[in-house]
Amino acid sequence: MSRRYALLALPVLLAAGCAPMNRQPGPDRASMGTAERFASSVEASDHAMETAIGRMSAFERLATREDNAIGYAVGTNTAPQLLPSASGVAETTGRVLAPAFTALGDYGHILAQAAARQPIQAKQSPSGADLAAAAGKALDELAATARVSVAPAVRTAGLAAIASLADLPEQLTKNVGNRPSLATVVSQAEPQVKALVVMLQAVVGGNTESGVRAVIRGRRLALDAAQTRFLAAVRSDRTAGPADRYAIFRTVAELREGDPAQGTLAQVHSLLGSLGQAHDALDEGAADADAKVAGFEGAVDRLVALGEQTRRAGQ
Repeated sequence: MSRRYALLALPVLLAAGCAPMNRQPGPDRASMGTAERFASSVEASDHAMETAIGRMSAFERLATREDNAIGYAVGTNTAPQLLPSASGVAETTGRVLAPAFTALGDYGHILAQAAARQPIQAKQSPSGADLAAAAGKALDELAATARVSVAPAVRTAGLAAIASLADLPEQLTKNVGNRPSLATVVSQAEPQVKALVVMLQAVVGGNTESGVRAVIRGRRLALDAAQTRFLAAVRSDRTAGPADRYAIFRTVAELREGDPAQGTLAQVHSLLGSLGQAHDALDEGAADADAKVAGFEGAVDRLVALGEQTRRAGQ
């Protein structure tokens, strides 16, 4: 996602994204300035999001197959779906986050250049309009398939922010030359970063009763209930001996080992908030900017850790 071509491959990445991914190696944080650390962490958050959402998407597909299999086994579904399921809510959420974090990554790229007093050079990427259109299409799909939507004004501002952040290098070069000051770059981006954070947080949901978090929680509870009913049916089946029941229970339990940590989306929401706070502190030149950026770095590291955990973590 941090490289814009990855946007085109995202559905494949999400479908196969179960493997753990650690924070990407890079320059030592201690040797970097505050703005450079922020820019580096934006890139790292992109990878962390990709891994976390990829695991959730893969498990959502597994849960759909499991639900069909259980329904068929206990007789409540006599015509189960055999073909792979359509995109789930986690994958569609990933297709909102992908262009958003691609645009943020492009901004981080020029922010690091400005911090190092280097000429602004944009990365080779799709246009801001294309990224905003991709995010808008995914938002439409979320609304249609999962009834997750954001207020029209929030959506409009968030999509405009994606386009503006992605095209910021060209705008700066045109208006102030290719060596803008760090303060100029940050102040130009601040309204867009704020609008984008607001939109993405609304999509994810501030609690388990809102946004994508509510949908994922509902589906997890439904799977729990279905598996509980299935195990109860196995337990009462007189043709199944102890060894059969043991094997079936072990199989069900092992399938759940791939269930991502339940706090993943909560941490995504928290990471977005810390990103916005860190950038706001940079824009204001606040005395606690370094601490706010450190908080953002910590949020990225926590998301990486959650991306490697199973559902044993609490909500």
